[in-house]
Amino acid sequence: MNLDQARKIFERDVMALKADCVTIEAATREFQRCFAFVYQSKKFVETGSFTEMLVGQGPVLISRVDGRVFETGSAFPVEHYVEAFEACGDPFGTPTATVRILAWNEGADKVEAIKLIKAKSALDLSQAKAVVDDVLSHKESVFTTETVQDAKEAVLKLKEYGFISIQLWCKK
Repeated sequence: MNLDQARKIFERDVMALKADCVTIEAATREFQRCFAFVYQSKKFVETGSFTEMLVGQGPVLISRVDGRVFETGSAFPVEHYVEAFEACGDPFGTPTATVRILAWNEGADKVEAIKLIKAKSALDLSQAKAVVDDVLSHKESVFTTETVQDAKEAVLKLKEYGFISIQLWCKK
C-alpha cells in the first residue's frame, strides 16, 4: 500500500465522520508497516485558539498490509504507537520480558552472549549455552528475562555482541 491509498482509507474511514476537522498534512508520516495521520479541529487550525483545540485523540495508524485503521490516543507520542504496531500488530501492545534471537553476524561473541543470557534470565549456564548454540545452528531461539527492562537491555547488548534479536510484544 502506498501513501495515497492509505490517505484515501483515512479520509473515508476517519475524516468522513469528522466534518469539523482537517488533516494536519505536515504531521503525516510513513513507517515500515504503517502510515500515521493526525487531525485537528478546523476552528483551531484557523484561529489558533486553544479553546477550539481537540484533545485526547492521537495519531491514526493505517496498516500497509491490509489497510486496517487504528485510532490511538494522546497518552504516548506517535513513535510509541508505531513501535508497538510494528512489533505486534497492535498500537496498544506492550513489551514483554521475552527476547527472540533471530541470527548472528560473523565474529559474534558467543561467550559474552551466553554470560548475558545467564545474567538476565533464570537459565543456568548450560541452558544459556543451548540458546546461543541454537542460534549459531541457524535456528531462532527464545529466552525470558526477569523484567521487561532486562529484555530491552539484552537486545541492545546482544547487538553489541553480534547477534540480531528483538524484544517480543503482546497484543492487548
